[in-house]
Amino acid sequence: VAIAVGRESQWGVIKSHLEKEQDQTPLQEKLDDMAAMIGYVGMAAALATFVAMMFIKLVVRPPYLEDVTVFNYALDAFIIGVTIVVVAVPEGLPLAVTISLAYSTKKMLSDQNLIRHLAACETMGNATNICSDKTGTLTENRMTVVRGVFANRKFDDTADPTVPADIAPRALDAILQGIATCSTARIVPPEIAHRDDDPDGLIHDTRPVLIGNKTEAALLSLATSPFGNEDDYASRRAAAQFG
Repeated sequence: VAIAVGRESQWGVIKSHLEKEQDQTPLQEKLDDMAAMIGYVGMAAALATFVAMMFIKLVVRPPYLEDVTVFNYALDAFIIGVTIVVVAVPEGLPLAVTISLAYSTKKMLSDQNLIRHLAACETMGNATNICSDKTGTLTENRMTVVRGVFANRKFDDTADPTVPADIAPRALDAILQGIATCSTARIVPPEIAHRDDDPDGLIHDTRPVLIGNKTEAALLSLATSPFGNEDDYASRRAAAQFG
């Protein structure tokens, strides 16, 4: 018998305690400060306009305003002041910032720097060095097997394309069979991408494109390298007849 669902359930109560408001990025804080400053300047300009128009009506008293009552003139001055405040607020600023960040994301992607969130552009754009044990996943969106234990033998440099696996052929065949059939990833030939800032320039990436789970794709790359005797994983999958 269900006694509670959603937020009233035990999981919902725990999740509600873990929820917190997302902090603003430095760019958002600067935009808020700029919008507030523009608002203050607009209000000051509106107030100065209202005072100047009333000064002209009450003190200067030009002939062309003799037929206009003080109330009507004050109402017109107030409307003009409100118009100045409304016009001063930049309504298209958030859209312009979003478009700029999206363009920056594409530019950084052409440099092999994958950005998942638009707000990360302002952080990654200022980064000069990335220190991480998974830099390849963060910057290139791919992983590589660099060491491992195969058939009770330890290999410290499996990323070297010139070193074949020095293990028994039967054990190697079992390893390659497992890598090929216990995976949904695949490897496709390298593609040629156009550089955004130079439509005529081409980026020639000779590495194959890895599609699917990053860990499985890394194992497939190992199997198709000289370490795995350039194994044909597609033929193994077809022979397995998994559907």
